[in-house]
Amino acid sequence: MRRRRARALVLLAIVVGLLGCTDDGEADPTTTTTATTGPTDTIAPDDPELAARLLTASDLPEGFTPTDDLADTITTFCAGQDATAGLAAEGRAIVGFTRTPPGASVIEVVFRFEGDGAAQLVAQADELLTSCSGVPDATGLAFTYEPLSEPVGVALTEADAAAGRYGVSVGSEALTVEVAVVRRGDLGALIAVLGLEEERADLDALAQTAFEAAIADL
Repeated sequence: MRRRRARALVLLAIVVGLLGCTDDGEADPTTTTTATTGPTDTIAPDDPELAARLLTASDLPEGFTPTDDLADTITTFCAGQDATAGLAAEGRAIVGFTRTPPGASVIEVVFRFEGDGAAQLVAQADELLTSCSGVPDATGLAFTYEPLSEPVGVALTEADAAAGRYGVSVGSEALTVEVAVVRRGDLGALIAVLGLEEERADLDALAQTAFEAAIADL
């Protein structure tokens, strides 16, 4: 397989697009995701073998279904700061889920990295989740990040290495996200769980479920 560099774009923008919201903060099922993608030769090619490592609807609570509304949109935490900068990936796979009733969505991206790229991904993501707290991404969306709650953090201990944070939107505290970047062998994965007007305890429970399942599937 031809090797291509993994270029990060805007993960949280696509999650917000999957969730959908109107100006008054209510979920809007008609909202679609748009994303600015980079040159096609900078994105790791889709890898059918990695698709088998992705979350499925059966891994998540009742009401979550896969969505096809996914662009080549992957991961960045603030403008110009790429968690995969300098890394090379042989392949990737991506999946997203929306919920009925609306208010929560899940997205996962899995990469097969060259060399120690998976370990570097976790280290770089950990740094950016600190330095990007409160700083807008390329879409103007900013989150302030804080540590995950203890049960969610414990869910990450099954990975070879992991970084994670809970984020609250700077513009609207009703919009929250729980992000985990994990490694198992040469695989690196980013899982994001986003809620709109979701109680922290409910989002924690969903994140714990998603993170545990994602790590087990790697």
